[in-house]
Formats: sequence, structure tokens, C-alpha cells
Amino acid sequence: MLSPEATDGPAAATPAQPADSSGARWRRLPRSPLLWWLCTRLVLVGVALAGAGGATDEVHALYPKWAAELAHGHFPLHDSQWQYPPVAGLVFLAPRALPFLPYASAFALLMLGCDAAVAALLHRASRGPGRSSHGLWLWVLGLPLLLQLPYIRFDVAVTALAVGAVLLLDRRPAAAGTLAALGALIKAWPVLALIGAPRGRATRRSWVSAALSAAVAAGAVALAFRHALGFLGEQGARGLEIESLPGSLLLVARRLGYRGTVGYRYGSFQIGGPHVHGLATAVLLLTVAGFGWLLWWRLRARVWHPATAADAALTAMLVFVTTSRVISPQYLVWLLGLGAVCLAFRDSSQRRTALALLPVTALTTLVYPVLWLPLLHGGALAELVLLLRNTALLALTLHSARALHRSTSAPD
Repeated sequence: MLSPEATDGPAAATPAQPADSSGARWRRLPRSPLLWWLCTRLVLVGVALAGAGGATDEVHALYPKWAAELAHGHFPLHDSQWQYPPVAGLVFLAPRALPFLPYASAFALLMLGCDAAVAALLHRASRGPGRSSHGLWLWVLGLPLLLQLPYIRFDVAVTALAVGAVLLLDRRPAAAGTLAALGALIKAWPVLALIGAPRGRATRRSWVSAALSAAVAAGAVALAFRHALGFLGEQGARGLEIESLPGSLLLVARRLGYRGTVGYRYGSFQIGGPHVHGLATAVLLLTVAGFGWLLWWRLRARVWHPATAADAALTAMLVFVTTSRVISPQYLVWLLGLGAVCLAFRDSSQRRTALALLPVTALTTLVYPVLWLPLLHGGALAELVLLLRNTALLALTLHSARALHRSTSAPD
């Protein structure tokens, strides 16, 4: 702000201009999202490298074991925790390219690089008419709410591919299809990035490119490694995880007499007891119904906005997450990434949904790791927080679908 003397006239303002301009630049620095990204990530990567807080067994024990098996030319065999498509193996192998670092440290630095790639994509997307830096801010401030979790899991790498695919759909649909295919071969969900491709050339080129890229990449990995499709049996055998929507309901139902037990199976804590199999089947049917609605929406949509591809991707991701048998905390990384892409467009129909992901992410961190042990031992507060988080996810999914439909409907 100019001093009172500087506002009296041009002559007074001239000598004060250099100092004031410098001061204004200094005051703008803390408001730079990239500066905030640097500060927060230095803290997060430091925590991840120190191995402090939360459970880090996967990155310290499980992932290096998988990497060692992959280095011998085969995927993990008869391992119930290996449930990932074949290109995921390359992610676990990548830290071995830095042999001078411990595996966990190299892995964290790899995820930091992927985090930086997302930030760079969002920064580029924020420039131009009709664009906003709010998406970059959501990513910068939202990811630290998960503490060090993004750097000890590999979901940031998949999110970077999905974010790139959504942002390229309009201008370079073939490249978008390739990125979505690579992401889908790491964790299946990035294929959802193509659900909102503009009709016509963009849809044809992106989907054809995705199919061809997936076939080539999967074939190359299958030739280089044995047992590339072994993950299919383990994925199908998963049960109902306690963090899922029906799982949280059953945890609460135990207080009303439901005879349910919690046990560790297939890499997650699952609930067992009467009607669990039926509920797991019902959840799968809800997923199918959700994707049926998405196809119905695409056929009925009449108006396409610059933000429609991003909006549709976020809605599809919310459907996938909310109806999943497993709602792991790292799933919020996916939602934050796609929500950030939506906020890069000023005309997005998902602004409220994307911003609401911040408190949902905070609730997720309260569940894991803060209240995780009490949750496993039947703590009432932990169960209440989990139920609140899942209720919020369900409400956001319904609101997101309604907003997407209204934004693409023809005006009356």
C-alpha cells in the first residue's frame, strides 16, 4: 500500500515508487502457489525420508521385495498383495535406477518428481482466458493434508498421467489416449480420464490411441517379464474393506448387535460376517450402475464446455471411489488431482465439489493414520469420523453428477 505522502501528487509518488514496487513484489511472494509448493514439499519429503508417522512398511519392505523379483524377470507370484496391472512393475523398479540411495528414499524422490509434474501441468493450464490458478492452489494445499502418504505410495505417478491426459484431450487427443492407457496399466482408473472427450475427432483419436497404446505397452511388458497377468486373480478375490462405504456401515452396525469381525486379508483390513458377500456384490452392481449413468450422460449431453472433459473425469472418479470395495486413503490423491484440473477452468461445474475435497481429505487423514488403531479396535470416535467421511463422499458424488448433467444439458 502507498504511504499517505505518496498519494498527495505525482511528485510525491515518484521517489517512493521503487521502494513501493519492491515491497509489493515481496508481499506477493507468499501468495505464489509454486513457492508454497516448494515449502510444503520440502517438509513432506523430509518426513517421508525419515520414515516418521504412519505405516511405511510397504515402501520399506514390500516394494523393495517386489522390485527384486521384477529385476529377476518375473512379477510377484502367489502374492496376495500384488494386485496391479503390469506397467506398475516399472514404477516399483524405477527406484533401483538410483542405487546410491536406499530404496525408500529413491521412491520418495520419484514421487516428488511426479508431484512436481502435476504442479507444472496445472501451472501451465492456469494461464490464458477462462483459466484460473485455483486448481494449482488446490493441489499445492490439498496434498499435504495426506501427510507423507503420497510419497510412500505410487498414486501420485498415476495421477500425473491422468492429469496430463485430461488437459491434452482437446488439443492432442492421441497423446491424451496414450497417457490414459499408460496410467490404466498402472492402476486401472486413469481410463476414466477419457469419458468426457469432446465428441467426434477427439473421442475417436483418444480412444483408438488408448487401445493401441495399451496393447503395445502390455505386450512389451509381458514379453519382458513372466506372470504379467497374475494380478487378475488376486484383485478379484478382494473382499469388503472396512474403509469402504458398506464396510463403515457394518462397523457401526456391530454396536447394534451385528456379528462382524475385522481381519487382514489381501493387503487390507476387511470385515467378515453375515451378509458381507451380498453387500460386496451390491457394491459392484452400484459401480456398474454408476458407469451406466455416465454412458447415459454422455449420450444425452448436448453442450460441451472447455471444462467438460475435466468435470466428467472427476464425476466418474467419484463414482468409482464411492462405490469401491476398498476406499484407501491414497484414493484422495486421485480426486485432488482431477479436482485441481476442474478448478483450472473458470466455467467448471465442479468448483464446489473440488473445494469440498479439502475437508474430505482432512477427514481421511484423521481416519488413517491418526485414528487407525482405535478404528481397528472398535473406537466409537474413529468409526464416527469414517462414517462422516464416507457420507461426505456419497453426497459429493451425487452433487457432482447433478452439476455435470445440468452443465451439459441444452437450455430450455
